[in-house]
Amino acid sequence: MLTRCSLLLLCLAAWPLRAATRAPIAYTLSFPDAAAHYVDVTAAIPAAGADSLTVFMPVWTPGSYLVREYAGHIVELSATGDDGSPLAAEKTIKNRWRIDTAGTANVTVHYRLYGRTINVRGNWVEADFAVINGAPTFITVVDDFQRPYTVTVHRPEGWQSVQTSLLPDQGRADTFTSPDFDTLVDSPIVAGSPQVDSFEVDGIRHTLVTVSGGGVWDNPRVARNLHRVVEAQRDFWGELPYDQPYYFFNLLTGNRGGLEHRQSLSLSADRWLSRTHGGITSWLSLASHEFFHAWNGKRLRPVELGPFDYEHENYSPSLWVVEGLTSYYQHVLLTRAGFYTPDRYLGAVSGSLKGVQNTPGRHVQALSESSFDAWIKAYRTDENSTNALFSYYGGGAVAGFLIDAEIQRVSDGAHSLDDVMRAAFERYSAERGYTQDEFIALASEIAGHDLTAWFHALVQTPGEWDYQPALDWWGLEFETPKPPAPPEPGTPAAADDTDLAKGWLGIDIANQDGRIVLTKVRRDTPAAAAGLSVDDEIIAVDGHRMSAGDVIRRLELLGAGTTVELLVSRRDQIISVPATLALKPEETWRLNFRADATAEQKARVEAWLGQAP
Repeated sequence: MLTRCSLLLLCLAAWPLRAATRAPIAYTLSFPDAAAHYVDVTAAIPAAGADSLTVFMPVWTPGSYLVREYAGHIVELSATGDDGSPLAAEKTIKNRWRIDTAGTANVTVHYRLYGRTINVRGNWVEADFAVINGAPTFITVVDDFQRPYTVTVHRPEGWQSVQTSLLPDQGRADTFTSPDFDTLVDSPIVAGSPQVDSFEVDGIRHTLVTVSGGGVWDNPRVARNLHRVVEAQRDFWGELPYDQPYYFFNLLTGNRGGLEHRQSLSLSADRWLSRTHGGITSWLSLASHEFFHAWNGKRLRPVELGPFDYEHENYSPSLWVVEGLTSYYQHVLLTRAGFYTPDRYLGAVSGSLKGVQNTPGRHVQALSESSFDAWIKAYRTDENSTNALFSYYGGGAVAGFLIDAEIQRVSDGAHSLDDVMRAAFERYSAERGYTQDEFIALASEIAGHDLTAWFHALVQTPGEWDYQPALDWWGLEFETPKPPAPPEPGTPAAADDTDLAKGWLGIDIANQDGRIVLTKVRRDTPAAAAGLSVDDEIIAVDGHRMSAGDVIRRLELLGAGTTVELLVSRRDQIISVPATLALKPEETWRLNFRADATAEQKARVEAWLGQAP
């Protein structure tokens, strides 16, 4: 008797066979005007004699949760039939075109794309190389896009190779195949003369492809270190989740970013990082994060992130699992691999803790809400984001630290978050994925203790978190803040030997053409209470003009509790704003190992990080 699960497996197994029998959409990429940042694309689409054909371009890239309107980079688009005669192609909405096929069997769509977005999501084309991503490049047929594809790249003279995780089409140079649109979108293409170094893990080739190394980047050295990262993560999960070659695309553009794919990842970084151990470790931290997504994100995913709707937002409350827990493990696994000492690992956690505690937005937005609102807030920050937004990256990393400690604590060390991640991969990495409630229920199951209410407080409710149970479990403590520095000689406080606490207003300022302009006003600060606003220009404090570099220091010297009179220009009107300075919060949020940690606590740390503290 066939169970429902058996039927599903049979259907899934049959899908590639049915798809493989269909004629593919065939793309050709050429670069006749690469120096001007153009790529010419033709898409040969079987039309089966239909009267019309509607095609679309995606508006977002999976893994980067923002509608980016890629169709805006299309410079011109036209269509022809079997005999080369032109067909009418009408744009119907921002990213769709209807083509009157006139009964032709095949339609060829021609379009030119402008590519000068040098990051891990967009296209960059220049005289020496091209970085092509799927979503901003390939149009396909509405309601019929999960079908086979081929991509042929016509390399300009001097470009030595094409690197992609798409499978090569045997017998045709620089032609590659994809079984479906998801794979096509998820497979970057790098063409040019990159640095290429490979290594094997479990018999599978892993290739580091570096663009724009500038004679500075040491690709073989980085590849040797990357080899250790791959092995450490393989050991964590138990096995690699793929059996085809895997690619690390390394775009040395100067900015920092990363994007995961099912069979590859893309990074952007600084070419000088390979010159020092610290620089390589910084690069490996980014690589560790994106490679962890090969399991957590690309195969183990929230139910809402598949099948993808490439024309609309795909909302999920669980990005704190996808990104936050990945941010937690990127450093844990580098420590277990020996790249970090336990002290350096605590430094990484401390940085995340400081970011959380210095973000007032945690009081108004929970991690699950932050995940859901990624489409309108995470990639569209403004001057008020610190007051309204709680990052599921940094906040999620700290949540991972707390979740791991709590599971270990309630199970008396028998289980950890490691066990939850592996069990989740085993249970939910098939077609459907998991809901947020299912992930939390699994954590409770592994811990042997109902953690529903605890998780509700941690990830579904805004507010402060209780760090003490985690600190006690591992024998950690927060560093004691240094006492305020004594006033400088000649200040009023020094004259009467009074230890005056530094004054603090709670603003960020910038020097804009000699003007002292407020760029941030944090909630629950003296500045917010006084009614100061972003873009206010501070002209004087207590009747004294000063430079941007002097404002913060002068306020500190005036001391907490002092009421100052600020002369402010707001939209060209001069107003006077009284403000009472407060004591600046001095918490460093730096974690240290306790000097009096017990042998049991030290053993827990060694089991956790792979090294004794």
